[in-house]
Amino acid sequence: MTKDLCGRFKEAVRGFPDDVAVRYKAAGGWSDITYSELGGNVDALARFLTGTGIRKGDRVAILCENRPEWPIVFFALVSIGAVCVPLNPATIPAEVESFIKDSECRMVFTDERSTSLIDDIRSKCASVENVVSVDSDVFRKALSTAARDEGPSGVSGDEAACILYTSGTTAVPKGVVLSHWNLVSNCESLYKLGMVTREDSVVSILPLHHTYPLTATMILPILYGARIIYSESMRPEDISEAMREGGGTIFIAVPQIFSLFNQRIAEAFRKIPFPVNLLFNFVVTVLSKIREKTGLNPAKYLLGFLHSKFGRSMRIFVSGGAKLDENVARDLYRFGFTILEGYGLTETAPVLTFTPPNRPKIGSVGLPVPDVQVKVDNMDKDGIGEVIARGPNVMQGYYKREDLTRESIKDGWFHTGDLGYIDEEGYLFLTGRLKDVIVLSSGVNVYPEEIEEAYMKEAPVREMCVFEVPLKEGKNITELWAVVVPDLEFFRKYGEINLRAVIKERFDNVSRSLPGHMRLMGFTITLDELPRTLLGKVKRFAVREEYASKAVEEKSSQASKEVTEDDMEMMETPSGRIIMDHLKKQTGVKRDIVPADLLELDLGIDSLGRVELLSGLERIFRIDIKDEIVGNAFTVRDLITGLGPLLPDGVSYKPGREDVTFKPAEWKETLEELPEKKNLEKIDLSPGFWTWLGCFIFVAIHYMFFRVFYSLKVEGQQNVPEEGPYILYVNHTSYFDGFLVAVSMPRFPKLDLFFVGFRPYFTVPVIRNLVRIGRIIPLDFSSHLLEALKSCYYVLKNGRNLCLFPEGLRTLDGNVGRFKKGFGILAKETGAKLVPVVLEGAYEAWPRTDKFPHRHPIKVRFGKAITPEEAERIGLGLGAQDGYEAVCLGARDVLVKLKEKQ
Repeated sequence: MTKDLCGRFKEAVRGFPDDVAVRYKAAGGWSDITYSELGGNVDALARFLTGTGIRKGDRVAILCENRPEWPIVFFALVSIGAVCVPLNPATIPAEVESFIKDSECRMVFTDERSTSLIDDIRSKCASVENVVSVDSDVFRKALSTAARDEGPSGVSGDEAACILYTSGTTAVPKGVVLSHWNLVSNCESLYKLGMVTREDSVVSILPLHHTYPLTATMILPILYGARIIYSESMRPEDISEAMREGGGTIFIAVPQIFSLFNQRIAEAFRKIPFPVNLLFNFVVTVLSKIREKTGLNPAKYLLGFLHSKFGRSMRIFVSGGAKLDENVARDLYRFGFTILEGYGLTETAPVLTFTPPNRPKIGSVGLPVPDVQVKVDNMDKDGIGEVIARGPNVMQGYYKREDLTRESIKDGWFHTGDLGYIDEEGYLFLTGRLKDVIVLSSGVNVYPEEIEEAYMKEAPVREMCVFEVPLKEGKNITELWAVVVPDLEFFRKYGEINLRAVIKERFDNVSRSLPGHMRLMGFTITLDELPRTLLGKVKRFAVREEYASKAVEEKSSQASKEVTEDDMEMMETPSGRIIMDHLKKQTGVKRDIVPADLLELDLGIDSLGRVELLSGLERIFRIDIKDEIVGNAFTVRDLITGLGPLLPDGVSYKPGREDVTFKPAEWKETLEELPEKKNLEKIDLSPGFWTWLGCFIFVAIHYMFFRVFYSLKVEGQQNVPEEGPYILYVNHTSYFDGFLVAVSMPRFPKLDLFFVGFRPYFTVPVIRNLVRIGRIIPLDFSSHLLEALKSCYYVLKNGRNLCLFPEGLRTLDGNVGRFKKGFGILAKETGAKLVPVVLEGAYEAWPRTDKFPHRHPIKVRFGKAITPEEAERIGLGLGAQDGYEAVCLGARDVLVKLKEKQ
């Protein structure tokens, strides 16, 4: 068999003349191009090219979106020995210009969507003699011209077929020269693995200017009689339609797309009511075990409703271009999908390793493909080293860069720059990039991808990039820093607005489980997406360049806040100006406030600040504003957008408005307002017999549990007042805390004692039914602080009692943290007695850093009650600035001393 693309293409045309080669969605529906028709179009365009003076070795660029004309142009070029230069039509003009000048292209094929680049190409690239749009009459006429097969092309497998420019994760793009045989041999390797057959239809969505989709979604299916399916657009619904209606059997994509698939599947299953979801998960697990043991895949049929979303004929998913998240791979496998991971580089045409369909190993990128050798060079003590490879798919070199070619290809082995190890079965596992390895000032090597993976598993973070920065004290000492993009959907779902506090808490948990050299010393939060390559890899050099200086400064720079045209328009509206003027007064920020500012991180507006903001805006606009409008806003833009529909027409801007700031004296009046009806319904002040019985059983069972397994001891029960209102305030140590207080109370069950619980934990149907029995008020003190305080005030003013954890978060190290100011407000305005409660041993039994509890003795100690006035006097003596802060400081001091008392 021939080694050139032209010869292989003609063999395919002769072998499958009536089979469909390309299927695409046009305005009138689905259309097909047979191999015979494709061959005729390629021959006609080849004749057109030679007629315009294009000869063997000339470079011709393709600057088009994925469409049926793409393979026509490509195979026409290689059939006459021209060198194809695929370019990204979505890139900036300067980059297109740079690549065309470097490769000295004589012609450019483009389309209507890329017309904005054509003028630049014509005027700035002297080598370009002709620009042809595939949507033009010139192109259509060229294809309609009768052409005949000219016989052998005279092109050898060793000649250049294309030059692909890698934007990559490094700063300098390079032109990779791939020969005909580089591409043909890689297709042969994949065909031997059974990746594609004549019966397959490959859904093509990845941009063809990259070698991964160029080889896997275009050249491979054409050479072996399969079909290419092009969707009408890149919208998710059109891609889904291409899978189903186009008859797709293979879907090739990057990890980000499969993560999105998995996320949507998970969201759908979360809607399944409890306990049906438990049964469903059990069934899915059983089906997965059957697949592991037998190789059979019953889930594909029993979960047919799910698989039908991707088309009944879909055979395999293929992931490449970047590392696939192991959790995503595991979940999709459990649901009966076959997802295979491959690994390679542009320089290797591209595939080096691929997952065997019958022997997948999650976390690995597979075994070397046939005819390719892969090994690990310069291994460290853990067996990790640089991945190197050799085979017929390794590039000829970098275009006009012999120096770089010599650096990367040594003794026939291509040095990938990737780090990894090979297990005892020959499977390759990647750990990072050689150039990305961080060498700390201590000399220890750190792999940023490992660190990112560890932290992202536990934190609500959508994107993350780790790099090193110098310490302030000395430039020769470095520490690890991260830029993180928070998962705002998570924060909205759980009603949490303290982005930094939540992420830091989760990061602190992770840090405790990592060796010192892998721990983050800080992080910067951004809502902007991190710069990535088209295949999803983070451009680390670009992230570090943009954020390293901010990390050293440890604060956001106003200059980094981008102001869009929409932002400018928003800032000029009367309501926008009023809101930003009020924010400036409330926060005392000296600079101009812009819509991109984060309320918490940039302006310092915490939960209490949001209450004050809400009150001020209600007075300014003289309307009632729901707590959620302010509570769920992350940025100034969110705030203005959320308030927009509520504001009256013709709002006028009066910079000299009366003072609308929230004063401490107004807390009493505010708290006396009744909570919302939906929250009042959850507060049962007069429980009946069945509630009493349920509570009694609940407390009795848990009391026995803690007595038997944790040797529970209780001291100071006599200090709990017989009459309320009082507040039990407890050091927050573990997952057991609320249960421990409930079972340790004298005269249990105490039906006049209420617990404030984090609202999202009590939305599950079965748990929701336990709220009344457990005397739980499901609220949160972050995004709905005012409503939470009103509900607590209502309980106390009706003579009932509360159990609160004034630190808010469970302790990380066992020590008592700072009290939230809301505790001081509630105590001072209600006058409720304050009873300190210390939990000893609970931190050791089940700290927040552990997934499972441990056996350890636990003691609950109740201290003597104090009044808010007494707490305030103590706090003022400790340097508190106001009454609320003084109550918090004084009450904490009493609790700490009780904890220290043996």
